Amino acid sequence: MKTDIDALKALFNAQEGPTITKVSSDANSAQVTLIVDERLTWFDGHFPDHKVLPGVVQIDWAGKLAKALFVQAGRFHQLTNIKFKSMVMPGTAMQLALHYNAVKQSVTFNFSNQTESFSTGSFKFSAL
Repeated sequence: MKTDIDALKALFNAQEGPTITKVSSDANSAQVTLIVDERLTWFDGHFPDHKVLPGVVQIDWAGKLAKALFVQAGRFHQLTNIKFKSMVMPGTAMQLALHYNAVKQSVTFNFSNQTESFSTGSFKFSAL
């Protein structure tokens, strides 16, 4: 399944979202290749001497992309099994792996690259 990268980029304000460079997906999974731009407003004050992408931003990105790719007609219901494993620094290139379970209306996510796993978790959605 071909996914329109521009439609996914439109989910985010320019200074708040990742730079999405590639998307591959099918009915139950997606791989989103992205770069964490060092100019994002999320780095302002978090932390001044050691900039780190906040975990809540990673959850927001994963949730927006999961909803757009798999559950357009659903609404967020629950967040489970969240783990933050490594800090995401400005300029980090990474993959977001999403796996959709239609029966459970859930999407698991994993931000990682070749050397690190940054965060994982699961979203549950419910019908509108």
